[in-house]
Amino acid sequence: MTLLDHSFVFIFAIVFPIAGFLGFRRLLRRADAGESVNRSQLYRNTSIGHWTLFLMCMALWAGEARPWTALGFAMQLDLRFALAAILTVLGIAVLLMQSRQVKAATQEQINGIKERFGRLSIIMPRNGNELARFYGLSITAGIVEEILWRGFLIWYLGQFMPLWAAALVSTLGFAMAHAYQGLSHLPQITAVGAAFAGLYLLAGSIWLPIILHAAVDILQGRLAYDVIRGQAASASSHR
Repeated sequence: MTLLDHSFVFIFAIVFPIAGFLGFRRLLRRADAGESVNRSQLYRNTSIGHWTLFLMCMALWAGEARPWTALGFAMQLDLRFALAAILTVLGIAVLLMQSRQVKAATQEQINGIKERFGRLSIIMPRNGNELARFYGLSITAGIVEEILWRGFLIWYLGQFMPLWAAALVSTLGFAMAHAYQGLSHLPQITAVGAAFAGLYLLAGSIWLPIILHAAVDILQGRLAYDVIRGQAASASSHR
């Protein structure tokens, strides 16, 4: 454990989330003032920030000559990993079913889903090009956030506390890092973060949480896209 480790945790777990929270508030104020939101640029800038943190993490880990398995880059094909893989597949299957239900939803149901997105809908994709870029961001988030919040932070906190406590603190930190989405979303984000952490501890590998995290974000973006497109189509039909 070095000063660089402490500094890196401070950057990605405190500075980066605060900057994201303030940036989202500024975005909302500009949108309320009538400015258009360049979502493609937003996705690109967010991805750049994430990959910058990823490279910092990799450089720090390699510089200290630590085993990559300690960061979660392991895959021991035992019963625990098999169970975690089954849970991952089941989780993705449930998400797919929920996403497909939107196509058969009534307009009232669609409006209810959009209300649950709240102000977060402002950064959700509106067209095919934005959707493709959002998919790229989702894969980026799945890779980078799992390596940071599960791989690195649980290892880091594990130097000071039991593994279960490290996973708990990591989950709470992950939720607070997404606080820009609004207080109403925090319970759901905390539950999702806990699922990722539990999957990581069960599998002993970062790969399955990465896959599930990317799938969650991709399907959330697709859900928002279908809801927004459905509302637009409904509005056009009533003109």
